[in-house]
Amino acid sequence: MPDSSKTIQKADDDLFFNSFKLLTIVLIVIGILLRFINLDGKISWADETFTYLRIYGSTKSDLMQEVVNSQILTAGTLLEKYQSPVVGKTIIDIVKGLALEDPKHPPLYFVMTNLWVQCFGTTVAATRSFSAFISLLVFPALYWLCQELFKSKIVGLVAIAIITVSPFHFVYAQEARMYSLYTLNILLSSAALLRAMRLNTKASWSIYSVSLLLGLYTHLLFSLVAIGQGIYVAVNQGVRARKILTAYLSALLAGILAFLPWLFLINTQSNKVQETIEWSKRIVPLNDLVDAWQVNRARIFFDITPEYSYPEQLKNNLWFLIIRLLVILFIYAVYFLCRRTPKSTWSFILILISLTALAQAIPDVIFGGVRSVIGRYSIPVYLGCHLAMAYLLAQKTILSPDMTMRKHLWRLLLLGLISLQIISCVIIFPKSTWWNKGYSADNIPMVNIIKQSQNPLVICLKCGNDWGWGNVLSISYLLEPQTKFQLFHETDIKQITNTFTDVFFLNASEKLQDTLKKEHDWNIALVFKHKQSLWKLKK
Repeated sequence: MPDSSKTIQKADDDLFFNSFKLLTIVLIVIGILLRFINLDGKISWADETFTYLRIYGSTKSDLMQEVVNSQILTAGTLLEKYQSPVVGKTIIDIVKGLALEDPKHPPLYFVMTNLWVQCFGTTVAATRSFSAFISLLVFPALYWLCQELFKSKIVGLVAIAIITVSPFHFVYAQEARMYSLYTLNILLSSAALLRAMRLNTKASWSIYSVSLLLGLYTHLLFSLVAIGQGIYVAVNQGVRARKILTAYLSALLAGILAFLPWLFLINTQSNKVQETIEWSKRIVPLNDLVDAWQVNRARIFFDITPEYSYPEQLKNNLWFLIIRLLVILFIYAVYFLCRRTPKSTWSFILILISLTALAQAIPDVIFGGVRSVIGRYSIPVYLGCHLAMAYLLAQKTILSPDMTMRKHLWRLLLLGLISLQIISCVIIFPKSTWWNKGYSADNIPMVNIIKQSQNPLVICLKCGNDWGWGNVLSISYLLEPQTKFQLFHETDIKQITNTFTDVFFLNASEKLQDTLKKEHDWNIALVFKHKQSLWKLKK
């Protein structure tokens, strides 16, 4: 290539790179604003009410006593008793409540959130701001991992640019759950492992051991990440690198030993754990699973439909065409990664993606279930795809020595993908609910119906389980504080007072309808049905 052509190419690359650095700064600012503005604009869905219950030291058994008593309570009373600070409760009560009632949720996130709200307040916005803050720490952690994995600042820059306005990460940055912390711990432990393997010092392996411990005490699915890291070490070091293998096993053993007390609790209460995840075992057709896998992977860049879930048919062909093109691009990114990087790089990302994906997809396909289509369970998969895409885009738009029309097309593609992300975030931002809120999205239309009544009573017949009471607490945030509730377990209704203008039933089953008709001569009419249903007593 003539010197003049090289000079022109270098000038063009420098111009694009400097412009992209400026764009990344702008995207970081946009990402920060998106995460912290309108934090209380989304509904508090059922899982988030669990967070509020736990961080203040309350327990399910306290709430279940209300079901046993079946007394009439107001929405304000429910929120005050079970979604607000409780005098005399401490961090010990948080850990004890989780240990005895729900050990599948390790306590780290709940303890940290308790400390956070003590400093910044107990409002919904203040509680969610902890996840938003943690999501900002993902940026430097991702950059560190790219440095260890690719030895490239440019790949790190591209990775940060596309995660700042990623709709998937934006959605979970505004939720009072542990998923931003889970994301951060995956990145930190991954980078710490690669650094420890590079330096092979006691200090570096100690840092990795601590990162393992933090990850395990954040989410049980982090165990799949830890297993994957073990496979990576074995595949890339072999039996010859005894020092590294010994150091890794020592760090792993230290992390596991520190997690053993909680692991013991999980083992001794395995029945409770199974009960709380029973919902994930419902069977759906294979073609619905495949559709959902595609939609979920595309959410890194493209997410404009709040209500799509795996059983629904895709109605917008153009929308799904974009999703399929993105999936093809992900597949190509992994292929490109395997062709252009050493085994120590591509095997890390391939294991990060495949272990979690296969561990959930295979049981879903063979035995039935929906584990693999729940986005929050597949965060390692998203991060692996993200890393592969960052490498592909960095190589094609900046690092490639070629100066052809193809390079300019890749640059347009990169800007187009970022534009898709921004459009998605702009659509998501003002909405009061999104797909991550699950069935609780139906609470808004149901509450709008209930509010039309002057003096309503809302009856829940499934409040003997998490799904029931979580939904009632979620609805309580939307209703007037004086709105009355009565909680029952199954169909054990004794009587209903006549002092209410209207009586509503949440998710009344056919069994309940038959019981009301036979034992009380009551008829109820369906007034709303989607994922949930609302019924009204006929007078």
